[in-house]
Amino acid sequence: MSSTSEEVIAITKRAWTRAESEAEPLRMTQPELGGFLNLLLEAERAGAKLISAYLDELPLESARWAGMRAVQLDEARNCAVLLHLLLEAEVTPTPAVGDFYGRGLAIRGWRERVEFLNRGQAWVARRLAAELPRVPENARAALQAMLESHVANIGSCEALL
Repeated sequence: MSSTSEEVIAITKRAWTRAESEAEPLRMTQPELGGFLNLLLEAERAGAKLISAYLDELPLESARWAGMRAVQLDEARNCAVLLHLLLEAEVTPTPAVGDFYGRGLAIRGWRERVEFLNRGQAWVARRLAAELPRVPENARAALQAMLESHVANIGSCEALL
């Protein structure tokens, strides 16, 4: 397991320990939830779009292409999940794409790109881990699955180096 994955797991444990020690964890307000989900949506869109650009430069059906395509599909799936959660919460989804996309396009070199993607995966995972105890029950399972997919994708990307 990578040090990044271990860090995310440690953050998750601390967040849940803190939430369990509180009599009633402070739940997110509707505006906080909308802001948090839209922030994640911008990040996931940026990741999906960036990986798509990287895929265009890889030999089709190569091991690297297949591995990156799997991560890209997770990013796209996460966008759909976030859109659903936003609409369920009666919050307008943002059309924005995070600046991660533009910064990632400027990176050359396979290792540098994969490391950049993993920093983005870890950024999302840390935010999810820290906020999961506060999200409403109806969104928690979907966001927990998203956290787990990010941790898994960090390992998948590291295996492609």
